[in-house]
Amino acid sequence: MDSRFLRLDTEDLCALVSEFDSAQTAAEELLAHPHGGPGRHAGPGGRLLELRGDTAVLRDPGGGDLCALPASGLYACRAAALTALAANQLLDPGVVTASLIGSGAAGRIQLLVIARSVPDVSHVAVHSPGGPHASPVDSGTAGVLEATGIGLTVAASPEEATFGASLVVVTEPVVNEPCLGHLAPGSVLVNATGRSLREEATGCVSAVYVDDLGLLDGAGPRPGCPGSVAGCVPVPAGGRLGVEADLRQVFTGEHPGRACADHVLLVELLSGTAPETRLDVALAERIHRAALRHGLGALSPG
Repeated sequence: MDSRFLRLDTEDLCALVSEFDSAQTAAEELLAHPHGGPGRHAGPGGRLLELRGDTAVLRDPGGGDLCALPASGLYACRAAALTALAANQLLDPGVVTASLIGSGAAGRIQLLVIARSVPDVSHVAVHSPGGPHASPVDSGTAGVLEATGIGLTVAASPEEATFGASLVVVTEPVVNEPCLGHLAPGSVLVNATGRSLREEATGCVSAVYVDDLGLLDGAGPRPGCPGSVAGCVPVPAGGRLGVEADLRQVFTGEHPGRACADHVLLVELLSGTAPETRLDVALAERIHRAALRHGLGALSPG
């Protein structure tokens, strides 16, 4: 069956991200390529992932095309996988209440991955900056949350959505609305927007983590950033905070992770701003295999 060419759309990706543990896939990928860079494009079996316009194409070592999927959807799947990995590594054990600030398919994929790959989530509150028509909550997503015992609230404002949340995920910049509000002690804030968050959102942050320090290597340490490992992430809250570590270091135990139960931790997904490193072949392969198992997508002769 792998000799036939499979086309997937965003709806297929939404149906497939619950079929495997995205957080574990993200961890395996970070371990396989600990220094970032173009090595991310080659899988362990020699498969390649190429960007052709707005489409990511998975190829076998012999050059034949295996699968095509929307690049924006794959980017969203990777961001959600990294979000789940960050939550699992940096939240203290216990019941998780989550908040999502986002719209459309990117937000929906985050919700589906949180439901599948973040244990002990009791409730999620969602606010869509794009308005009700762009809400990431459709009937299918609501059904998945209900089936996993996760309560759902659709919030009228970012502040309402984030109130008391231990995991806050932002996939879409909040521009013309109130800020996120005061983040709960011990919470983890994941910035998947590709931009710096507003000052009001980061004023209580105690430490910054990134998905991949390799993406900071080109910048090197910068003046005025005590404790910086390999550069800085802008945190517009009276200056800059040094980067503590990346998710690979926390996952492997090279860095202990959370230092204080009450600290608010910010995780910047740098791969969201570096298109040349975002194409995750390991994740694409998992999606491809799951699609073949479940008969999703449109097959044509290879």
